[in-house]
Amino acid sequence: MNLTNIDLNALIILKQLLIEKHISNTALSLNISQSTISRALQKMRVFFEDELLVRSNFGYELTPKAESIKQDLNYVIESLERLVHKQVFDPKTVDSTVKFYGLQPQIDALMPKVIAQTRRQAPNLVVSIDTTPKRHFEALVSGDVHFVLSSHLPPKAEQNIYQMIVAKRDFRLLMNKSHPLAKEEFTAEQLAKCHFGQISLQGEKSISFENKFKALGLANSKNKLKVPLQLSNFNSAPNIAAETDIIFHLPTPFAESACKDTRLVMREVPEKIQLDFTNVYLYWHKRFHDDPMCEWVRDIFKTLYENKVVFA
Repeated sequence: MNLTNIDLNALIILKQLLIEKHISNTALSLNISQSTISRALQKMRVFFEDELLVRSNFGYELTPKAESIKQDLNYVIESLERLVHKQVFDPKTVDSTVKFYGLQPQIDALMPKVIAQTRRQAPNLVVSIDTTPKRHFEALVSGDVHFVLSSHLPPKAEQNIYQMIVAKRDFRLLMNKSHPLAKEEFTAEQLAKCHFGQISLQGEKSISFENKFKALGLANSKNKLKVPLQLSNFNSAPNIAAETDIIFHLPTPFAESACKDTRLVMREVPEKIQLDFTNVYLYWHKRFHDDPMCEWVRDIFKTLYENKVVFA
């Protein structure tokens, strides 16, 4: 393997191709032709002396060697990007991509103002946002994103993640406006008899505030809350609530936005079963801590949200 033979553009294409495992999707994400992707893959196969991607019934799969170099490849390219940024970073001219991961409520509540600032200060910067439900810190640790917005805490074993508080999180109940509880004051006891929709983003087995009902003796391992619906994301919740008797326990900004639909109402959670406020954090990995572009993005968050009570 001769490093003088390496093609940096092909290496960057390979990085994305190992993520997408799909030539046409990679071409779309990088805005280049499929033939360019194919040529780059062939170069990298020669360079690494390995097929890297092999066809299967479901598209392409990574070879063991491709799996082993995937994370290292991210690190190498990110190191090169940081090296360039340190020398030439200027918001007015930067044309890089900054990548975020977060769930829809936090993204909806926090990112519009951030994007507005980046558009004013860095018109050529691309902001990429992933809201796919999954483990919150995997992409951060692997180097696939620069930032994560989450109220979750990272694994205790992970010592290379930094954080900044950017918002608070509280919840409301979203329900059909004709629901029996929609127009009257109600108690935790009455609510315990209702039907709920669970949004299980990481495979959670119980609804978020069920422990509060258990503490009051209103639920237990044999007499659980009635949860006839499970969803893997937030998107369908408003329409389902509008057509059924199912109640959703949702972050306040998302519930407020959903109530633009006149079929829905938002009610406060009875005090006895309210979850404690939790912080929403902006997370980043040590590898990007001194990156000028990422420092600049963090400054935007500080300007917009530090020492302000924002709910997300």
